[in-house]
Amino acid sequence: MTNINFGSTYKIPVTQWGINNTKKVQLKNLISAHNGLVTKGKDSYALVSILDKKDLSFIRRLRKIGYYSFEKYEGEKIPKDSLELHIKNARKF
Repeated sequence: MTNINFGSTYKIPVTQWGINNTKKVQLKNLISAHNGLVTKGKDSYALVSILDKKDLSFIRRLRKIGYYSFEKYEGEKIPKDSLELHIKNARKF
């Protein structure tokens, strides 16, 4: 029973169809407001861990910006420095 999580960790590709630089900045601001991480490089991703009560509003904000493609993993309140490792080891749901 100790492994039950009531929240989600998201992996969002920064570059998607229909996304311009303004929307990328909006995504980075949204991720930083939730203490997330945006990776650097050719295939950059936004990684963030959200509490259960904020999941729905976070998804609404993503879609309002224009981000419809993302991966959702189990786990909440993952420290910022452990997000990449957690996503590599997590299962999607």
